Amino acid sequence: MPTSTFINLPTEKKDKIINAAINEFSSVSFDKASINKIIKEAGISRGSFYMYFEDIYDLTLYLLTQMKMQIMFELRQKYHGTNVQLDEMIISFHDVVYDYYANETYRNFFRNVIVYFQGRPEDEIKAMQGQGAGRPEFGFFKDRLDPIQFKQNDDEFITEVIELGMMVFRNVMFQTFIMSLDKEESSQLLQKGLNIIKHGYGRM
Repeated sequence: MPTSTFINLPTEKKDKIINAAINEFSSVSFDKASINKIIKEAGISRGSFYMYFEDIYDLTLYLLTQMKMQIMFELRQKYHGTNVQLDEMIISFHDVVYDYYANETYRNFFRNVIVYFQGRPEDEIKAMQGQGAGRPEFGFFKDRLDPIQFKQNDDEFITEVIELGMMVFRNVMFQTFIMSLDKEESSQLLQKGLNIIKHGYGRM
């Protein structure tokens, strides 16, 4: 995550760095991204970059966090329901994410980063460490879910089920952007995966 030095920069300067990074990450694969190109477009020195971020990976995690915060803001604006089903909530989350990444630059950024993580699961685990149920979508989901839908009503069980649902979501988004699925195809693929979680795969 960025240092306090970056956080305290004027908004205009922060935006230039963020936009330069997004442009770089959306134009080339993550492992080929160049700090030199980012700092040149942003108009900062290499030394300044390392005053703001630990490395290019640290910058990427920050961008993903900022995008997720924006997505959650839009979801809160769109979705005010309470006592809803988990699959319905994750589908709503999917729809906001899909629309957000309909923008070509963001779509390419997302594709390049997710391909990187798919090939390096240890980095994905590192990116998620310490987050778990503290991620913004978890609190949003849990506040609106109908507890009656779960076989067990304890907090740990519900959190684990949400995490399973989000794992299905992340896998579907990977397939969506690699296979260029349209919104309906992506939504149907997600619903199939969520149905398996919801109903189970074995006979009772």
